[in-house]
Amino acid sequence: MRTTAQGGTAHSVSVIISAMYTTHHLQKMVAVSQQLGSEDIVVAAASHLIPEIPTPVRAKTRMVPVEPEQQINPFSGRALAASHARGAVLLFLGEDRFYSAMELRRFLFPIVHGRVQVLLSCEGRRHHRSRMTMPLDSLILFFHELLGRTDLGTASLFGTPHAITQIALRRISSELLQHPAHALYQWMKTGARIGVQQVEPMRDTLPYNPQLYGATQGECSFFEKAVIREQMDFAASRPHRNGLTDGGRRREELFQEPIPERVQPRQTVEKGSRLSVIIPARNEARTIEAVIREVKLLNPLEVIVVVNGSQDSTTAKARACGAVIVEFAHPLGVDSGRAVGASLAAGEILLFVDADFVLPAQDLYPFVLGCQQGIDLALNDQSAFFESHSGNVVVAARQALNLVADRKDLGTGSMLAVPFALRKEAFASLDWSLLACPPLAQMAALTAGLRVELVHAVDSFSLNRFRPEKHLAKRGHSPAVAQMLGDHMEAFHYWSKQYRGGNPK
Repeated sequence: MRTTAQGGTAHSVSVIISAMYTTHHLQKMVAVSQQLGSEDIVVAAASHLIPEIPTPVRAKTRMVPVEPEQQINPFSGRALAASHARGAVLLFLGEDRFYSAMELRRFLFPIVHGRVQVLLSCEGRRHHRSRMTMPLDSLILFFHELLGRTDLGTASLFGTPHAITQIALRRISSELLQHPAHALYQWMKTGARIGVQQVEPMRDTLPYNPQLYGATQGECSFFEKAVIREQMDFAASRPHRNGLTDGGRRREELFQEPIPERVQPRQTVEKGSRLSVIIPARNEARTIEAVIREVKLLNPLEVIVVVNGSQDSTTAKARACGAVIVEFAHPLGVDSGRAVGASLAAGEILLFVDADFVLPAQDLYPFVLGCQQGIDLALNDQSAFFESHSGNVVVAARQALNLVADRKDLGTGSMLAVPFALRKEAFASLDWSLLACPPLAQMAALTAGLRVELVHAVDSFSLNRFRPEKHLAKRGHSPAVAQMLGDHMEAFHYWSKQYRGGNPK
């Protein structure tokens, strides 16, 4: 394919087709590549698959063998083939979709006409898979947000088709293409022009590739695990919280205060499991009494209210309700009261609620019940409440965390959201201070093999009190969003330390 660009320069296009795990797609893709007019079709094929490729296909292409030790990385073939490509523009096709020649010509337009140097793809809105962001897309969306490239959306070098110019390739070397997240970041750093173009796949047939993409709904495919490894390797190269705020947490001071005097234990909910309810509070005099009254319907052993930095009557009202008071004169920072309360709790089951809104006991009991039935960490299923928030980076981060931990079934379930409950015995092997950073605590629980389940759906998302100082920003992220994104980066760093050089589960 030779297309005249602006200024009259002709651009030849090399088509690079991956065949790392199957060859069933090659004949059709090679035919489409010929329809494009490409005179350089390069196939990156697993060495053991090359003999089964039909002779006519081999005659029309150049084969680049990918040896067995390289096949663990599904992106390694692209790097090898790119080093052999002759065209001024390299078009990469994968093993998961077919595209018509007309659609690929339209896709290539911005790059062959010199408008961009790196061209990524996204599916057109007509065939968008669902209103919710897909699990793998959520991970990509999260990192693009951190890198300040929200314009890229969920488009990435992991997916195909994508195209690059030889000029752009020389900036980073073809070898880096086997690490797509690092390659894209290097292009960002060098100022390469990166764009996104919609492209519509053919819907009548799909390549059959169970080895690469086959998985049940709740598990990760080989391809997804490969993307996770690459993204987490990139995360490990970034600063601990990517320079984002820690929400004013005073982690080093959490356990320096004396343990308060306790109320006498008494019997709790059915089956004899003793329950501690933990409520962090700061200036919540308006709601704290109603919150305590409702949780007391569960007949808990104790209600621990961790008052920090309050300047109103929160402490007096909570004490009058019979709560155990743990009071700090200064604010501990976001969620830190959870860690303090958990470390002091005497119950076998710990239930966490917030002080700024009231949830009925009927919606709290399922979390306690779940722990009584053997669940170590019982989470709130908020997925139904997030359907209108597709593309929200915090929602994406929550989904991405569970994907990385190989728990796609948890969806957007997160310890960021109350109510949730945990079994003290199960969580005791972890550091209570982790609870100050909910995504980090959740990742630690998942990687430790704790039984984590969604048990009930409560719309606490819409009940959170709006606080302008936390939820608004003149530009960039609000303090609340920045803190939650930083929390997830901490969780990803934790995962990387646990699994560096290996695979999750």
